[in-house]
Formats: sequence, structure tokens, C-alpha cells
Amino acid sequence: MKFFPDTSTIFTIGNFGLTWYTLTFLAACVFGFLAESKMMTKHGYKQKVSDEIFTLALVGAIIGGRIGWVIENFHEYYLYAWYVLRLTDGGLEVITALLGTGIALYWYCRRHHMSFFRTMDTIAPILMASAIIVRIGRCFTQPKVLWSVGTSTIILLLIWFVYRPYKMGHKRGDITAVVLLWLGVSRLMAHVFKTDDLAANCLLMAICAEVGGLILYIRNRKYVAQKPTILFDLDGTIMDSEGMVIHCFMYLFEKYGDPKDFTHEKQLEVFGPPLKEEMAKLFPDRDPEVMVQEYRQYQNTLPEQHIVELLPNTELVLRELKKQGYQLGIVSSRLSESCEMWLKEFKIYDLFDIVLGRDQFMAPKPAPDGILKACEMLDHGHDSCIYVGDNASDVEAAKRAGVYAVAYISNKEKLPVIKAAAPNYVIMGLGELLPELESNHAWTYEKI
Repeated sequence: MKFFPDTSTIFTIGNFGLTWYTLTFLAACVFGFLAESKMMTKHGYKQKVSDEIFTLALVGAIIGGRIGWVIENFHEYYLYAWYVLRLTDGGLEVITALLGTGIALYWYCRRHHMSFFRTMDTIAPILMASAIIVRIGRCFTQPKVLWSVGTSTIILLLIWFVYRPYKMGHKRGDITAVVLLWLGVSRLMAHVFKTDDLAANCLLMAICAEVGGLILYIRNRKYVAQKPTILFDLDGTIMDSEGMVIHCFMYLFEKYGDPKDFTHEKQLEVFGPPLKEEMAKLFPDRDPEVMVQEYRQYQNTLPEQHIVELLPNTELVLRELKKQGYQLGIVSSRLSESCEMWLKEFKIYDLFDIVLGRDQFMAPKPAPDGILKACEMLDHGHDSCIYVGDNASDVEAAKRAGVYAVAYISNKEKLPVIKAAAPNYVIMGLGELLPELESNHAWTYEKI
């Protein structure tokens, strides 16, 4: 084994050698995978989807990048066509790598009802960072490449920490456009100042990147966000069931405990968490499953007593939303049968495209499972979705699903806790949702 036999090689064993370029390429792949997985999870996607996105992006980047490189250096390859497949001979063009990634992800996003530009805005800065990591490997043989690496790193940090956070006027696709514009500028700088021998002859690609970035940015200014799917919690959001819930718990305290123990603080705590968890907490000496069953049996006797009412203007707002063409749905911690019973009781069941109760998804709120499953069943990606709920757990579920979180304050005592959960928008009545829907931004937690 020989270490550092030349400036481009780390070590050699017989005919095998590990170069700095190979090492940084592998490091870039690892970084890209970890960064993409983290961001896609934050957007509410499962690891399986993240893995598929990464694989397609990598393949698209390699194929697209290699095609671009060969086109730029065609005079060196047309006589030796087999060298096209040797990635160690030459390299990859990052501008066409981004194009190849875009083509692959466009196909995937169309098939899986995902926002193409939201996905590309996630991938483009990661691809730019990966390209910087790869170029570090060439600094050992071409020290002047450090200048390009340094300037690109500074621009990337500005894009990620300054430009990327949502501001009024941001549109999906803007980050991709800015990355494309910078790649063009960096290639032009390399051409003018000769800071990178491999990039110095990429004038055509640089011009194409500048034109493409400008066209995309201008296109985004005219973009109108698609109508979101609007999903609602049921209790405390559609119907005022607070009195009924307290009444049912009080029934159990009168039967199995002391009503004085069911204090006002405990009454506020029973809204939001799964019913079984509350039973285990409030009645630790009893089987929570049995207590939940008795709670529900008693509650089923209550509709005729008119303990529950729709919250003010609910039916009017729902019918207006339906008239405007919005898909509406219920995602509740109640069982589906109970949700349907109450919606039919109020004669608004027909307004909802889907009613999803706790028995139809895996984990309860604040897990995002119910929201994501509702979007999946509606064939409408959650990249354009609003969830309206009256508890901090509803806001957290929306955030973890990556959807737009609207907090409905039907009980003002919950306001501090709900605001601490950081919803996108707070309403005191369902009618306040209508003017917010006129906003021209994407309906995800980060609004892009």
C-alpha cells in the first residue's frame, strides 16, 4: 500500500487507488441522502418516499451531468465513444445534473400527486451543496478551485438561511430558479477569471442556466396557488361538543370516583389527547378499554338531548366552501361511526368528501397519520392542504404533516397553549377562514 503517491490519490493497493475526487463524491452522496431524508420527513413524507426521491435524483443527476459534460467536451469524446461511460474520465456538469434531476422528479411527482416545485426547492440547494463537496476533491490538484468552492459556499449559505425562509411574495420554484441563476453566474466567473480549468469552457451552459433561471422566476410571479384540500377536526371545530364531553366524564366520575376531582384544569386537559390515554390518567385503577367503551355507550344516548350544537356559522361557511369547489374532509380522534352519526344529525354529512375517524389510521394526533391518509384517499397530495383544529395537538399534527395549520379558538382559555404550538393562522370563528383562502401562497406549513 502506498499513501499519497500523487496529489490526486490518497492511497493505492496494487492496481486499485482511492482518489480525493472519489472520496468527496461518496461524501457528497452521503450528505445528500441525509439532508434530503431530513427535509422530506419534515415535509410529512415517509422514509420510503424519501429513499425513492433520493435514488431518482442521484440517477438523474449522474446521467444529466454526464450528458452535459460530454456535450461540452464533445471534441474529446466523438473519437473515443466508450470513454463516455467512464466517470473517472472528465466529470459531471452540475447545470445539466440539475436538469436531469428535474426530469426524473417531475415524472415521480406527477405519479404520486406531489408538488414538483416544492420537491425541487428541497433538492436544488442539496444538489448545489453536494457539487461543492465534490469540487473540494479537486482542490488538491488545482488549488485555485478553492476560490470557486468558497464563493459557492457563501452563496449557498445565503440561499439556505436568508432567502429560503418564507417571506411574502415567495413562490414555489423560486429557490430552484435562484440556484440555477447562481450556477450560471459561477460558470461565467470561471470562464472570465479562469478559476476552474474544467468549468472555464462552459460558456454555453452558463448562458442556458441564466436564461432558464430567469424564465422560471418570471413564471413563478404569475403562478396562482391551487385550491387546497381543507380538513377539519370535529369536536370544538365543527361542533360545540365541549359540554357533552365534560358531561360524559362527569358521569364516569359520579359512578367511579369523586366529581370534585374533575377540576376545571382537568376538564381542559381532556380535549385533544386520545380518549384511552385520558381514561388511564383519570381512572388509573380501572381498565381504560372498558372505561372508553362505557364512555362511548353513554355518549350514544345523548344526541336526542340536544347537548351538542354546531359552532356559529359552521354550516354557512361549509356550504360556501363547497360552492367554491374546495374538497372538504374530517380527520377526528372520534371513531368514524360516531363522526358520521353527528354529521348526519346536523345534516352536513353530504358536504364532506371524506370522514376519517381514529379507527382508520395508525397513530392518533399529534401524529400526522390521519391527515396524510385523508389526502392519500382523496388522491390530493398534502403539499396543498389546510388542517383546522382547536387544540395544540391539531396544530402539531398539521406541522408534522407539513400542511398549513389553522388554529380555531373556540375556547379562549386554550389560546396561550395553542399559540405556543405556532400555527400558521389563528381564527376566532370559522368565517375568518374565507378571507385567508384568498392569499396567494402555497398551503404548507412553510407556505412554499
